[in-house]
Amino acid sequence: MNTPAIAHNRPLVVSYGAGVDSTAVLVAMQQRGIVPDLILFADTGGEKPETYDYLITINAWLISVGFPRLTVVKYEPTRAPYTTLEGKCLANEVLPALAYGGHSCSLVFKVDVQNKYMKSWAPAIAAWAAGTKVTKAIGYDNGEQDCRRRAKADRAQAKNPQDQKRYDYWYPLQDWGIDRNECVRLIAAAGLPIPVKSACWFCPASTKREIIWLRDTHPDLFARALRMEERARNGKHGLQTVKGLGRRFAWSDLAHASAADVVDGAETLRP
Repeated sequence: MNTPAIAHNRPLVVSYGAGVDSTAVLVAMQQRGIVPDLILFADTGGEKPETYDYLITINAWLISVGFPRLTVVKYEPTRAPYTTLEGKCLANEVLPALAYGGHSCSLVFKVDVQNKYMKSWAPAIAAWAAGTKVTKAIGYDNGEQDCRRRAKADRAQAKNPQDQKRYDYWYPLQDWGIDRNECVRLIAAAGLPIPVKSACWFCPASTKREIIWLRDTHPDLFARALRMEERARNGKHGLQTVKGLGRRFAWSDLAHASAADVVDGAETLRP
């Protein structure tokens, strides 16, 4: 298959999120003899403890198969008094942008920090000087939802000439027809544990069952999420358009709920 990843004059970078799909990308590449030049993990400072533990696991596997170790990049402010997404929310008395329907939290703390690192990475500088691009491998699986995500990402890149000039985005799981179930099978077959969902522990996209899991598994983090929600509610901006971290509901509503009380996909608890 003719993909940008096998162009010998192009550096290959994997954007690693430490979830199922991006882990499956690494396993599938190893099976096909494709060795990335760089594997980037953008640390928002708010990953789940299980995700940070998984970084140790995946690094050991990467070394065992001859892949480069993860390169961890983080947000480095020029003037802001915070270095993490949680710190930004607390300092500004707001919720993550996703709670309001935006995506700036991902752009600022993941995309931008990776792109900033690339500007100082020698292979990327050499490729751009030679008039070629860097290939970025993204872990979107071949399911319907991720195919829609790819189409949205393609439209966004089409509106960014600078991005088009520097990068080709490659979705190997989609090229190879690998869906979510096959991702899980590949990871298990490689002898790796299945990672937890990759997202900040205070992510507004969390389902109610995931929020209850956080409350019961990491009560300290759940308490911090409630403090973030309360600070935004009582802060200078208030919560005028959303009810809380869940957008249409507050996470504090789940402080005493049980998993049996929750209807998946619903916006309210069972009466």
